[in-house]
Amino acid sequence: MYCSSEDCKITVETGKYRVILAKPPFNSTLLCRKSGRLFAFVAGGDCLKEDSAETISLSSEWEIAEKKEDSLLCIREEKSSSWERKQFVIRFEENAISCYHLLTGSGNIDEIRFFRECIDGREYGFGGNFDEVCTAAPNFREQRWFHSCSQVRISYGNDTSLCTGIHALASVPHVLGLHDRRDETLLGAGFFASPGEYLWDDILWNPPVRLSPTGYAGDDAMAGGFAVNYYGKKTINGLWRSPELVFTFPETCGEMLGEALEYAYDKALLPRPVKKELPSWWYSPIYCTWDDQTSMNFKGEADYLRMIGENPGRFCTEELTQRWLDILAGKGIEPGIVILDDKWQKSKVSAEPDTGKWPDLRRWIDQCHQRGLKVFLWNLAWHNEDIPAAEAITRNGEIVAGDVTSPAYEKRLRQMIHTYFSAEPGCLNADGMKLDGLLALPVGRGLHNHGNIWGLELQKRYLQIICDEAKKAKKDVCISTFAANPYLDEFTDMVRLGDMFTSRLTTEDSLLWRAEVLRTTHPYKPLDTDSQLIYNTDPDYLDIMDVQESVGIPTLYNAEYIRRRRPFLHPEYRKMNDDEYRKAAGVFARYRAKGKASAGVEK
Repeated sequence: MYCSSEDCKITVETGKYRVILAKPPFNSTLLCRKSGRLFAFVAGGDCLKEDSAETISLSSEWEIAEKKEDSLLCIREEKSSSWERKQFVIRFEENAISCYHLLTGSGNIDEIRFFRECIDGREYGFGGNFDEVCTAAPNFREQRWFHSCSQVRISYGNDTSLCTGIHALASVPHVLGLHDRRDETLLGAGFFASPGEYLWDDILWNPPVRLSPTGYAGDDAMAGGFAVNYYGKKTINGLWRSPELVFTFPETCGEMLGEALEYAYDKALLPRPVKKELPSWWYSPIYCTWDDQTSMNFKGEADYLRMIGENPGRFCTEELTQRWLDILAGKGIEPGIVILDDKWQKSKVSAEPDTGKWPDLRRWIDQCHQRGLKVFLWNLAWHNEDIPAAEAITRNGEIVAGDVTSPAYEKRLRQMIHTYFSAEPGCLNADGMKLDGLLALPVGRGLHNHGNIWGLELQKRYLQIICDEAKKAKKDVCISTFAANPYLDEFTDMVRLGDMFTSRLTTEDSLLWRAEVLRTTHPYKPLDTDSQLIYNTDPDYLDIMDVQESVGIPTLYNAEYIRRRRPFLHPEYRKMNDDEYRKAAGVFARYRAKGKASAGVEK
């Protein structure tokens, strides 16, 4: 690493990059050596309190605070209207650059910006020789690439207004890449913090302009820069260190997430996933009742407004589930796991079965065990059904979800989970859980909970309680989620690809992108390839099961009915035919013959 200081500027050079740091508002620059791409930026950022606008009136020169053989730490001070003291810190290493704010003062944090700052009445930002932003978070639009003038957000929860479309996997690491279509390399950008400090809701590329230079929105779109959003839920009093923005230099889009995570592992900002011996039955092929339920509920219905309020849960019954399992057995299809989907239970806050559908669920589960079949129960995270007001997360006084930071709700949740899995009399003796709804993690403004814990930390608390109580009841219980973050790896036994909603006619590209992300974030966990057929409009749609087999555990959601639907195309509804049963039976049989490692489900 080479470093020099001249004309009030600091130059840092490695084999990956060259940076020239200038005192704001003058431009600093970053040159990526592999691609030759040049970036120009203001080396600082606004740190905004709730309902308060920050301005910077004075900036000091850069100082070298620490110089080592393999790293260099530079720091400078700013005079801020919002903070008693404000410092911006940049650490240079051979293969990465990281930066963060040090703030002294008190108040509720709204937004922390990087390379977007208002100084002496003008706003400065980030630009460069790139024309695309790449996201590491799969979405239902199946869109990885966005124009550099777009706003691109990654949330630990979800928001139907996101320009990226609704997220498809839950709590994906907050990693983006800046790319130019003239080459493959990227400038990777990831946000990390010390364990316990993942309290923000989302990150944003190109946050809204505060001081428009021309009043024309098209010019505002060129501002660039990054933001971390707390929406007023983070209170500081004294010295506080912001999350780190880390730049890496991946060679391809496929390396972007992995390189960012490696940095976080090396700095102990994320726990590195650990390979463990897992119960072999976790890798069994799966049948889930959901698509048969929805097929019976909606049939050929093409009027989506008429579907609102209908409930496929009315078809999750013992009689139908047994019929579907018997049909599969008669066709030579042998799942090792059956998932009872929404809504087998009387209430989502209770483990009490709906006895009108399941007269004796415990007896039925025990009979499944006698046949060598494991049973998963569906459960919905972050719902608001039957939540007592005293045990709720609220938004502006309205109940949003159960509050896992509340001792009373935690007790309720633990009792429910114990009843799911314990073999004690009065309990259900189930083997696993299909945990749905993690994307509904409460995010945004106006929220209140008992412990004031938000973001990824709140998601972790929820999974930690479930996993802890489940393992007490049954050691080999399997908790299946579609979370995709190493921070949650310890509390996730199996990962799922989620519903394959896509703008394409085939679901293959969605499947492969999501599998790529899950293999990067949870490399040692069984991968349930989840429901594929319902959204697949390709005439050869059953070929998707071959792709399932190649990347994870093949999963069948159809035992009797096929209902395929894509918005704005007429749905198909009919019974499965013998060719389709033979195809599914062949995939399950080949998968079983290969063994789990050969089938690509263990790394």
